[in-house]
Amino acid sequence: MRILRVLTRPNLGGPTRQAIALWHEHRARGCATVLATGEIGSGEVLLSPADAGVPVLTWDEAIARGHAAAGWLVVPGLGRGLRPFGDRAVRQRLLALCRALRPDVVHTHTSKAGWLGRRAAVQAGVPVVAHTFHGLVLRDYFGPLRSWWLTWLERRLAERTDLLFAVSASCRDELVAARVATADRLAIASPAVPLPVALPAAAARQALGLPAEGLVAGFVGRLAEVKQVEHFAAAIAASEAWLGLVVGDGAVRQSFLSDFQRAAGRLRKLPSRPEIASLMAAFDVLVLPSKREGLPLVAVEAFAAGVPVLGYDVPGVRDAVQVGGGLLVPPAEGPAGLARALQQLAGDPDLRRALAGRASTGAMGFTPARLAEQLLLAYDSVLRTRRG
Repeated sequence: MRILRVLTRPNLGGPTRQAIALWHEHRARGCATVLATGEIGSGEVLLSPADAGVPVLTWDEAIARGHAAAGWLVVPGLGRGLRPFGDRAVRQRLLALCRALRPDVVHTHTSKAGWLGRRAAVQAGVPVVAHTFHGLVLRDYFGPLRSWWLTWLERRLAERTDLLFAVSASCRDELVAARVATADRLAIASPAVPLPVALPAAAARQALGLPAEGLVAGFVGRLAEVKQVEHFAAAIAASEAWLGLVVGDGAVRQSFLSDFQRAAGRLRKLPSRPEIASLMAAFDVLVLPSKREGLPLVAVEAFAAGVPVLGYDVPGVRDAVQVGGGLLVPPAEGPAGLARALQQLAGDPDLRRALAGRASTGAMGFTPARLAEQLLLAYDSVLRTRRG
């Protein structure tokens, strides 16, 4: 089976890491994959597939090798944002790539790659067209008019997509509510990446410059509006028993800076670190104050290190806590609710130990091998129908 997997950009995020893991898992099963990504955005951290063992392909090499091509290819012009004329050129490049590679499957990930890649795949007559929703950008990201237009676009594309996957039950339910597709058309494909061996807590804290003693809460992720890092800052400022560490890149709001000062040395910030997954044991709890998620891989990494999650009771975060354990706070309670939960954890060592024990078992179901097999079975089912 030949697979063309398309991703908007190879940044330090869950979709990129999952795509890299699937490249290796499917190669081990005799399936060759071209992983086509856009260009990394300004201010983002590159997660290079080449550094993870995926061979680099130039555009000319991919076109020349055709059906025999396998590796990582950068598609010029593919990236975030809406650029009508530039996006049309990208779609033509993806169409040319589909015709040259003649893949059995085109599987797109993330919104922009999904919009352009699926249209190109359908036009090229690719036998199986698939898409994974790693979250929902139809709410809380754009204004009402653009959100309406994107929802309409997703509905139209879903009609021409053979296989639709959502990374969590909450993600699927939101897509159904938005009438993108019916529930029976949306399979749940929980995200999966290889989990590194976690360093012991003492070594992890030393690597991050944290004190050996005391309670530490962590925030790991993009500093985007939807992640609401300012809520984490406010909760730490109101929780004297806790030291907070933010690991991520992006612009922060003035409210974050104010609470950063109000925390009086109990809140620290570091840039994104590719090895952060192995350092999760430095935290006593991972805080996810996002407005919504798909199913955050950072939570799975925390579970693997025996670290529970604290977050709002919103799609994606709710799914993670149901699997690996932790505490959920009603979004209406805001940072004050997060602070109360932190105070509860600080005053109850038995609760912290119980949640840590549950977290350690929560990561076991998120293996790349499981996801690779699930996808291959789904691809094969459609292919057999097409060929039968």
